[in-house]
Amino acid sequence: MAKDSVNALQVIGVDLGDRYSQLCVLDTEGEVAEESRVRTTALAFTLRFAGRPRSRVVLETGTHTNWVHDLLVKAGHEVVVANARKVRAISANERKSDTVDARILARLGRADVALLCPVTVRDEDTRQDLALLRARAALVEARCW
Repeated sequence: MAKDSVNALQVIGVDLGDRYSQLCVLDTEGEVAEESRVRTTALAFTLRFAGRPRSRVVLETGTHTNWVHDLLVKAGHEVVVANARKVRAISANERKSDTVDARILARLGRADVALLCPVTVRDEDTRQDLALLRARAALVEARCW
């Protein structure tokens, strides 16, 4: 997506947590329009994001990334998944908090997606196939000991 077209979108940084996720919404001018929390459940994310205007949503890799990614894409949003190990602006930040992390994700997602070292989320079928292969490998490994 071209730089000019992202300026027409809201950019939303989401710091995913086990119980709650922190949101930072930047308006089309790059100003913070909203900071809020949402429960980290499929229902809460669906209520928050379904039927809303298309936005760029920036997440970090983590436990909940795959299902949140799939839900947001299905709702029509552009989803960018930042490689948490490579985004030093977040991992090395001394003022670490969910609010600050969500702001940084949103600002980096608005400025230049390449700064996020984005990862490609595999589709659900591929993830299930990989889980099966890994489970089989673990069984073989356990049996060989």
